[in-house]
Amino acid sequence: MFAYEATLHLENPLSFRSNEYGNIIKTGQILHNWALRFALNGIHGDPEKDHLENLKGQPIYATPAIPLNTEFEFQTFHPFPEAPQLLKNPEKLTPGSRKTYQGKYTVLQYKEVVRAGSTFRFAVASTKQLDQEFIITYGGKQTLQRVNLEDADEIIEIQHFKGEISHPINPLDFSDNIKMTDTFQYSIPPSPLFEGTIIEPIRAQIIKKGPNRYVVPVLW
Repeated sequence: MFAYEATLHLENPLSFRSNEYGNIIKTGQILHNWALRFALNGIHGDPEKDHLENLKGQPIYATPAIPLNTEFEFQTFHPFPEAPQLLKNPEKLTPGSRKTYQGKYTVLQYKEVVRAGSTFRFAVASTKQLDQEFIITYGGKQTLQRVNLEDADEIIEIQHFKGEISHPINPLDFSDNIKMTDTFQYSIPPSPLFEGTIIEPIRAQIIKKGPNRYVVPVLW
């Protein structure tokens, strides 16, 4: 088993749907680990399967990623990009359709994106040794982003782990049912992520790098 602390460097603006409020699409502060796992393993999900089925047996595991040095901005866009083109060809539209598309063309939505140059930190466990730097395609627009890895100081497996979780976890990745207290929940689609204190023992691996500690499931 190989373990790393990873830094995601945004070479391009990053966008992904987190929560939507009317015409405003917000991007979460935490990057969901399932999306990271798809990107790190270079796979595309089968829409007929759920996320865990798609990720089963893949050699690289990633924790959720927390922001290190991040900046956000809002971009405007038309939710109906076909409207302007259709309005240039009014002969193709009935009077009712023309009025509908005129209304759609005036609607703007605001999407929050993470600026290029921002960084996030997470942990990686892998059955194979990985390069210290590589490029992934990630986010709603599958843009190119850079990942840097540093070897972990230590990775240990604990059969009966319980205690504080200071880096977000995805309980659905673990084979044990996780019971927590003092819990903080990140409501991020497609499943919530949690920090807090595990009060009943679970089987887990601990990746340590400097003062940072990451709790990951025993997958292999």
